[in-house]
Amino acid sequence: MRLKFLTFTCALCWMIPAVSQTQSSAFGFLELPRSAHEAALGGRSVSVLESDPSLIHSNPAVITEMTGRTIGLNAMTWLAGTTIAGAQFCDLIGERSDYALSARYVSYGVSDETDPSGNECGTFSARDIALAGTYGYRLSDCWSGGVAFRMMYSKYSYYNSFAIAADLGLTYHSPADYFTAGISFTNIGRQTRPFEDIREDVPFNITAGMSLRLAHAPVRITLTLDHLNKWDSEDFFDPEGELSNGDILMRHMMFGADILFTDQFYATLGYNVRNRAELVSGDKKGLAGFNIGAGMNLERIQFSLSFGKYQVSTSSLLLNFAINI
Repeated sequence: MRLKFLTFTCALCWMIPAVSQTQSSAFGFLELPRSAHEAALGGRSVSVLESDPSLIHSNPAVITEMTGRTIGLNAMTWLAGTTIAGAQFCDLIGERSDYALSARYVSYGVSDETDPSGNECGTFSARDIALAGTYGYRLSDCWSGGVAFRMMYSKYSYYNSFAIAADLGLTYHSPADYFTAGISFTNIGRQTRPFEDIREDVPFNITAGMSLRLAHAPVRITLTLDHLNKWDSEDFFDPEGELSNGDILMRHMMFGADILFTDQFYATLGYNVRNRAELVSGDKKGLAGFNIGAGMNLERIQFSLSFGKYQVSTSSLLLNFAINI
């Protein structure tokens, strides 16, 4: 089993250079966070290893932290009229393997349809759907790997599109040093059916991160480097002109800290450099780029909630609930 897993991992790594790295892509809803905990850490995390089914969407290797059969649900507030919800089912396979089935649904509500002259001629709806299967394997006491396959479908009025993608992840855990690290390659794939004649990319992303719990304080520090496949100034929004190499480096960074009050309760604060730079408006900077959250991990039930700003017009709440059955 381990040999098969490593062989498949190498095959996916060989596929990665063929994935386009342009800024424009379809299925942008895949970039929205699903885990309230990782959202509170700045928007994304690949190194926090917990029995939280929502964490597998950023790094499929985290699925090996599941402690049994678990159902997870999540919901997120967004623009008015938009509904965002998801679900996960996780279970063990023997002593070293885990699997999960997951789904996400995004509905943008009903909008007025107009002709080129601006005359109303009815209404239309828009929605995105993603279905995925995830598999994880404990390679050793410290290392775990995971893969996921995903199908995505979008329908906007008369237009629809279909795509397939795969994720690849790896985690490292050193209990003696209170240190964990992870790396993931998400959305390695392509559109199989474009909206019109031109095929668009899916939002391929390389993310790496590390977390360290302080030895003499109930605090865990997390650093995440996101979109490591993007290093051109054109990949980032800057109203003042071209970005320097230092600015580009900083816009990959997210910083987070967990305050671990007890084994069951934590609070989280995160900072996303890119969101802070791109979501501020004039002199009104507000809380753009900052995220907060909290969670409870009881014997069989988990709750987590986060608050953050991921687009210009409004802030969002993300709620997770999971139960071990």
